[in-house]
Amino acid sequence: MRVKKMSALALVVAAAGLSLTACGSSDGSSTSADTSASHTSASAAASSSTGGQDSTSTAGSSASGSSTGSTKGSGLTAQNQSATSGSMCKTDHLALSASATGVKNQIVVNLKNTGSGKCSMHGFPGVQLVGPDGLGDTGPDAARTDVSGSTVSIGPGEETRFLLRYIPSTSGSAKTYTRLSVTPPNEKVSEIVNLNDLAITIAAPSGGAPDVYVDPIGYHVGSGK
Repeated sequence: MRVKKMSALALVVAAAGLSLTACGSSDGSSTSADTSASHTSASAAASSSTGGQDSTSTAGSSASGSSTGSTKGSGLTAQNQSATSGSMCKTDHLALSASATGVKNQIVVNLKNTGSGKCSMHGFPGVQLVGPDGLGDTGPDAARTDVSGSTVSIGPGEETRFLLRYIPSTSGSAKTYTRLSVTPPNEKVSEIVNLNDLAITIAAPSGGAPDVYVDPIGYHVGSGK
């Protein structure tokens, strides 16, 4: 009888222990699952929110960077184009005058930069003789010599020059010209230059060799350009 009672009591105690263990395991799993699920949901929400902000920020930075880069690039290109297209001397920003060279049958034409920036010229100017009766009284165009020229840059107030040579005539068919119509290199607009007492008298055009010649820009007088 004692053995049976002890066995029964042991069974009761063991059953109670198993029941407690089962309950504890069930509660722990539920709590753990709930905590894990809650943590996973929170992490997912936080990750989604953070990811959206980063994406917006990145896109904004990328767009801003692209826009800035494009603007800077365009600005530099525009500045380069403006600088290149504005470097050529324009007739409107040049004051022209004629003077003696000290050598017989030669005239030097001065071109002074009246603009606010440096400009440059290269090559031959166009020169046509003009008579005392105005633009309707024009003579021959000056022929180019075989002299080679170089690019000349002149700052505001500075000058460059070119040389005009001619073969004088004293015959009865000679014609006197008192002005020049000068077109700077690479320009289409001309300007009238008065010769005053440097008037040119050459033979009337006959279809033969020209009697007036022009050198390229860059004739030096003293320290001039």
